[in-house]
Amino acid sequence: MSGQLSTEEAQRFWREFRAGDIDALATLMERFYPDLFNWGMRLHNEREFVKDCIQEIFLSLWKVQETIAPVENVKFYLLVVLKSRMLRELSKKENKLHTRLSEDYTFSVEFSADLRLIEEEHEVYQLRKLEQVMNQLSPRQKELIYLRFHQNLSFEQIAEVMQLGRQSVYNLLQKSLGSLRRHWVAVVLGLAGWQGII
Repeated sequence: MSGQLSTEEAQRFWREFRAGDIDALATLMERFYPDLFNWGMRLHNEREFVKDCIQEIFLSLWKVQETIAPVENVKFYLLVVLKSRMLRELSKKENKLHTRLSEDYTFSVEFSADLRLIEEEHEVYQLRKLEQVMNQLSPRQKELIYLRFHQNLSFEQIAEVMQLGRQSVYNLLQKSLGSLRRHWVAVVLGLAGWQGII
């Protein structure tokens, strides 16, 4: 079984998991693993660390399956739980409190998985340009754009994941889109490094 789960399917599997069906939890893990892994790797680039954190959240879920509440959006819930788990594990690892990822964390943007679906060389070239432009943004801006346009989260959900107020999310998105436009024009016109002109 593969592919994205609809919100309704995910909620059905969540209900079955809460009722004691371990196969339902296994299905949720299998179907959401790629999104969770990609999200985790964008936040912290140690593969084994991210894999361990994902496994731990599903083990923890099974331990509390009788008492855990229903959730409105399973994918969103899992993204938030993974980020919290990673922060907690990094706190232990570095022996200091992480209330959020530091401002200098690396949030990477790569379109390599998408390139397999693209046959036209021109489209690959355009995607590479977009990747170059995206990587000009700050990690917080890249995280916001990823959550909004790749994970399709609402502004309220993004605010919770990023630990920001809703207005801050709006402001950061506007700033991010403005930066994207400026950088895109610079790349298209071959003015990379000449940002003062634009």
